[in-house]
Amino acid sequence: MAAQNLFTASRTVYWPAEFADLVNMLKGMDPKGQATHPPLYRYNTGPMVLAAVLGLYHGREREVGNQRQEISTDTFESQKFGNSPLSSFILLIPLLGTQDVNLLRPEREEELIHKFERYAAGGFEYLRRVLTTSSDSTGQQVIRGEIERALTMTDIEQVLTKIGNAEAPSH
Repeated sequence: MAAQNLFTASRTVYWPAEFADLVNMLKGMDPKGQATHPPLYRYNTGPMVLAAVLGLYHGREREVGNQRQEISTDTFESQKFGNSPLSSFILLIPLLGTQDVNLLRPEREEELIHKFERYAAGGFEYLRRVLTTSSDSTGQQVIRGEIERALTMTDIEQVLTKIGNAEAPSH
């Protein structure tokens, strides 16, 4: 059975280039791209999803800006977390943040992606601040702590219940 894409067409997802050093650090590299420690992620998509989760969890959003890196939604589609494509996070994170099920309508894909980008940019900014005040040179302890906190979100069940009770958009 062929995989179904979550988007109507290939789109571009942007993240702030100023955080390339953080992305490299999460991939086990120094700012020059040389391996220095065990990676938490292999590709740029993982750090971007993590940053978006942190942005959502901490209520942080900001614009990506003009100096930016890009990743295709096709790349998110091809990479998995468990059995789910990472592209599902591009849908889920803005949905949880806005509780607007209509963001899933095909005509609002660009808006949905932009909201995901804003959460990722805000999450990277938050992560930079937290890592700056930490003695954890690889960031792994800080990241694990942040993931544990995000996993304990108490209102996520309420949000998912609301989403489940909302009328699904028609395609």
